[in-house]
Amino acid sequence: MSSRTARQRAWWIAWLQVVLVLLIGYALVLVFGGSLAEKMFSAFGFGPPADVTSAEISAYLRLPYAVLGAVLAGWAVLMLVVVRGPLSEGSPWALTALAAALAVWFVLDTGMSFVLDYPMHALFNVPFALALGLPLWRLRVEPMPQGPEAASRA
Repeated sequence: MSSRTARQRAWWIAWLQVVLVLLIGYALVLVFGGSLAEKMFSAFGFGPPADVTSAEISAYLRLPYAVLGAVLAGWAVLMLVVVRGPLSEGSPWALTALAAALAVWFVLDTGMSFVLDYPMHALFNVPFALALGLPLWRLRVEPMPQGPEAASRA
């Protein structure tokens, strides 16, 4: 592998790590942010309608926001571990697993956002998909060599 290719791989791996750490931070805001999560969702255009918001509804919404954040945090931590380990070492299964997880999330989450008439939420997903998907695509284009010959070139 050329030194340019190695630098490009390292850059995309670092990019993924930064994005995933930011995603973990966002997830923790959902878990621990209380009413901040509801305010964020409303600001993004997919919070509860103003005419149905009450103290009881706001209190209840803390549960789905916290559960969403917990699942998102777990998913992002797992992705971060895979990126820092097997993906950075060039394991082909790591790239496949990360790309598959991202694709399943994007299709289901975005599709249901449209079905449930929340197009702003669907649009909200696009930057996340690009921030994670573009590096995975670039890493696919120039995979790291495997096997003993790879170790001798390192």
